[in-house]
Amino acid sequence: MKLVFSSVARLFFSYSKFLSTLVLISTLGTNVNASEPKYTYLKCDDRYYRLSGHYLSSNFNIRTKKFKNHYNVTDYKTNFIRIQYGSIIDRNTGEYKNPKGDVICQFEVINFEDLPKVKEGGKLF
Repeated sequence: MKLVFSSVARLFFSYSKFLSTLVLISTLGTNVNASEPKYTYLKCDDRYYRLSGHYLSSNFNIRTKKFKNHYNVTDYKTNFIRIQYGSIIDRNTGEYKNPKGDVICQFEVINFEDLPKVKEGGKLF
């Protein structure tokens, strides 16, 4: 009985060390890529947009520093990006077009620091 218990315990501990080592090595480099999201910030007249690989976000709130509306990116091609309801962003010229093909505005790429901020005095009323 003692021999069977020691053999099973040794087998269990050796496999658990192997599995824990495998999990540790496989998750070693994943936190580096997940820590910094990749967004492209766009300015269109007086509106601000955030483009990720999956969403086009709009309606930037200055106080919460968040985007309110999110639209799915359905196609991400070499020359254009198609948005959920048929709108198209031309990647060569930066034109944002509605589904009929009319130009809504011209996008300009900006940095995160260029997004509007609340003034020092805050809301005065």
